[in-house]
Amino acid sequence: MNSPTPGHEGILVVDKPVGPTSFDVVHKLRRAMGTREIGHCGTLDPLASGVVVVCVGRYTRLVRFLTADDKRYRATVTLGCSTPSFDRETAPDAFGDVAAVDARRVLAALSVLERQTTQVPPLHSAVQKDGERLYQKARRGEVVDVAARDVMVRALRLVGLSSRADDGRAVVDVDVDLDVGKGYFVRAFARDLGAALGCPAHLSALRRTHSGAYGLDDAVPLDVARDPTQGPPALRRGPDAIRGLPRLALDAAAAQALRFGQRPTTTLPTVAHALATLGDELVAVVEIVDGHLRTVRGF
Repeated sequence: MNSPTPGHEGILVVDKPVGPTSFDVVHKLRRAMGTREIGHCGTLDPLASGVVVVCVGRYTRLVRFLTADDKRYRATVTLGCSTPSFDRETAPDAFGDVAAVDARRVLAALSVLERQTTQVPPLHSAVQKDGERLYQKARRGEVVDVAARDVMVRALRLVGLSSRADDGRAVVDVDVDLDVGKGYFVRAFARDLGAALGCPAHLSALRRTHSGAYGLDDAVPLDVARDPTQGPPALRRGPDAIRGLPRLALDAAAAQALRFGQRPTTTLPTVAHALATLGDELVAVVEIVDGHLRTVRGF
């Protein structure tokens, strides 16, 4: 497949349905747009729906910067029943009593988890250990010691609490809005919420509402995004399409200097990453160090 034409490059915000993986989304768009130069900015499990930010053409150079953005989710955690994967991908293997679960106890547990700074990833995950994905080890029934990883939790908000019967057993569904950093596992949150409340739990529904500065209001359904007759209009191009990076307007001399590998001086304070532009033209992602601009990734 060839590189996309300029009209077929930019940022596309997709509302992924339940079923396909994030890679499936990319694969379908590659076929529809006739290019392999497409990447997504944050994995979303097959059983989850919601915002997947996709970069096309030269905009793939932004993937690693946009992937680092915070994510927001609406999750439903079912208390009283757990599975090995802590979601609906695997069959239930543990059950417990939910008679003592109420809003007060859930709020107290959320308050504790909101202060969480490390998290143990679920065994059924794509995290690598000894050169192999954890889910591959899990499928073989291996017992693996999974190390905790640093995580960022900005907010956990209780949205709703309801009781119901599931196969004759009483369960409680807890709806929670999560505002978390890169690498946070919502399935592990479900496991930990259950542990804090003293009963098995699993993630029964998940919808990503925001990926960085992009939300559901920006997203188009996957079927629309992959339609060649509708894909290009849905692509966002130019500096205004790129959210989450501070914008740095250059003059022509500074833009030319960056393109020649030079480090023009600036009076701006140190910043990790900024989007350098010349009018509506993308120049580079830059960093500012000791009064100089340095190209991190050029366009």
